[in-house]
Amino acid sequence: MRSRTRKVNVALAVCALFAGFCATFGLITVLRPGDHASANQDGPKGVIFPTASRAPGRTANGQPSPSALDKVWLNYSDHSTCADWAGGDGVSAIKLSSSQTAWFFADTYLGPAGPTIGFSKLSGFLHNSVVMQTTTGHTTRLVTLTGGGACANPEDPGDPAGASSVVEPPGSVSGDLRYWDADGIRLGDTVVKFYNGYHAGQIPYIPVGTTMASFPVAALSAAGLGPVYGGALRPHLTTLPVYTPPGGGTPIVWGSALLSVGSTVYIYGWQSPDPSSPVRELYLARVTAGLLTDFGAWQFYGGDQWVGSQSGAAAIEPTNQGLNVPSGFSVVKIAGRYWLVQAVGAGDPNIEAYPAQTPWGPFDWSAGILLYKAPGIGLNRANDFRIMYEARAEPALSTGRTLVISYNVNSEAVTAACTSMSHYTNEMSQPRFITVPKSVFSGSDPPAQAVGTGAAPHYPKITQQDPKAWFSAWSFPGGCPPVPGMSGLTGQASGGTVRLSWNAVGLGLHYRILERNSSGNYVRIRTTQASQVSLTGLARGQTYHFEVVPANIYQNTGSASFVTVQNP
Repeated sequence: MRSRTRKVNVALAVCALFAGFCATFGLITVLRPGDHASANQDGPKGVIFPTASRAPGRTANGQPSPSALDKVWLNYSDHSTCADWAGGDGVSAIKLSSSQTAWFFADTYLGPAGPTIGFSKLSGFLHNSVVMQTTTGHTTRLVTLTGGGACANPEDPGDPAGASSVVEPPGSVSGDLRYWDADGIRLGDTVVKFYNGYHAGQIPYIPVGTTMASFPVAALSAAGLGPVYGGALRPHLTTLPVYTPPGGGTPIVWGSALLSVGSTVYIYGWQSPDPSSPVRELYLARVTAGLLTDFGAWQFYGGDQWVGSQSGAAAIEPTNQGLNVPSGFSVVKIAGRYWLVQAVGAGDPNIEAYPAQTPWGPFDWSAGILLYKAPGIGLNRANDFRIMYEARAEPALSTGRTLVISYNVNSEAVTAACTSMSHYTNEMSQPRFITVPKSVFSGSDPPAQAVGTGAAPHYPKITQQDPKAWFSAWSFPGGCPPVPGMSGLTGQASGGTVRLSWNAVGLGLHYRILERNSSGNYVRIRTTQASQVSLTGLARGQTYHFEVVPANIYQNTGSASFVTVQNP
């Protein structure tokens, strides 16, 4: 049995999707909002994938297709309009019926978006959303649901800041909290989804507590069949009591992973003893499935017994014993054992699984299976500073033979202006999927190589076009590189016009043009992204003094340059 060294997981809750079995059969049309299935309708008909005829989202042998799952969301993004999901993270799926799947997301871009324009942000940015997928015959309809305020039609997008998240923090001041989705489960006529609240700020984000959202299945289903623009949903919320262990740190947040065993639901959570550290300890509670939303009925793993109070909860395996979990992971039961599935680290390409004999562990870190090594992931320019995080098992997409796992991809690349990769392409904040044969979990000796299969990514090589223009946000406090100073400023006057030019010192920077007035103060007269500007209306025979200052998107500035120009 091979031994593996545990790596500290720097898991992120970053600004970063889901798929259903809909893109690998016959001619499959992903309908844009407003489109209809009939080929006789005027206007665009969405994205068509020509494939061999077979069941939705599956290969010829009936197994899930990672390529089909990936394509659904990227094509939906490419054709998104103002009320459509265009990208995001926190992906997880819950099947409502044979024809409908609810996809839950955390941070979400609304359209329009595209491979060369990135995310326009014209229509809004949410901290969570739901996309309903309805498959009928050879067509799949996707409807994006927000908490309200999204545009009613693409010709009238309205206020970009008008759309609200499906789950808003109760009583919070605008912008000071955000709720990101964790795991969820269908219980009869209700989908129960966990959301963890976080303070706004820098990584690592500090959690403040947990809320359970109850979605009636009927309401989700009706929304998927309803209007394609401006779909809104407000679930019933149950806020859990906040508890921080005696050692201090963050509160315990619950629902990162759920596991059903018979009539019992196990609820996994985590707590960080040091809020400034990405290290997280694993906690566990359990309850009869029908009482999941009754926090008073929960029991908590206390180390050697189950207790009835959250204050008696103990970490399953303290971090000093080697365990460290990300904010999003899964625990699944396969081949008689329990497997903790997770992405090893945000800048690491590996997805691994670790076995235990019981839901409460201990998980054997020396017997881990390398399930997948994602191509194109790495905190370097060659990989566009791409990261992967929150790998989750997707029971709604899996079969008796195959486990489907989703993971999130984003980029930590920023320019000198602190503009992110999302300004240049929509192919970063997209969901990715892999399939793993369940047979690999049955062996006594884990395989030495990755066993999962994923679609070959087609990431644009953006940083390689100008490597010196890109940086890793993780390399700088606050995530932004220092704004470079100006260089090469010159001025030439002719008639009543002066032309100022300078060396461009960073991709995406703005340049402020200031002129000295009669009082000796410099006053801004122009802002441009170009490396030159022509100023007209100058008086002949006068001397003019100009200052040029580079600034990033947060109005931080670099050192200025000055030039004096005599207009003949």
